[in-house]
Amino acid sequence: MRLIFWTIPVLLFSQETEIIKKTLIYTAPHASRKSALGQLYPGTTINKLKKDKSGQFIKASLEFYIPVEFLEEGRVSHPPGIVQIADDAHYKLLQAKKEGNQVRLFLQVTNKNTTKNLDFSPMALIKIIGKGENKGDLNPFEGKHQALAIIKPQETITAELIYDFKSKPKRVELICTGKLSGDRVFYNLGF
Repeated sequence: MRLIFWTIPVLLFSQETEIIKKTLIYTAPHASRKSALGQLYPGTTINKLKKDKSGQFIKASLEFYIPVEFLEEGRVSHPPGIVQIADDAHYKLLQAKKEGNQVRLFLQVTNKNTTKNLDFSPMALIKIIGKGENKGDLNPFEGKHQALAIIKPQETITAELIYDFKSKPKRVELICTGKLSGDRVFYNLGF
């Protein structure tokens, strides 16, 4: 007797649908009308994710765009692990740890230029800021590649960078520059 097993890959898809009547948008089910974030109009496309426990509300996602000039800051910070390019420097934040008032970063820097060295100086090319302009100061006595490092064409270094903050850092963002007054990329450290 031969048994045949069929495997069907199970993928999680959200179901796309349209709004049929004007509706308010809430941050939680059963919220008061005063806590509405805004409203959606008929024809708006949403993705249904799941129902709440009562079955009366749907958790939905909506893709939308906002003009940059209406934002306090128009940049986009990426999470660790994403490779970003600033001029000829390719940055990849491998890991970020917070220990009290100190942040330790492991940052991979690659010189993608085929002929020129990259003068990598964390003091000049890397900046770290927390909520409320709580800036991190590079600790010159700890870490690896904290001072000037010459990265040859097509080579990579992994810098361990340690920053001291005056107060406990919150909502920390890393800003990396490819060269003085060059392109900038941003990382959201997740704490």
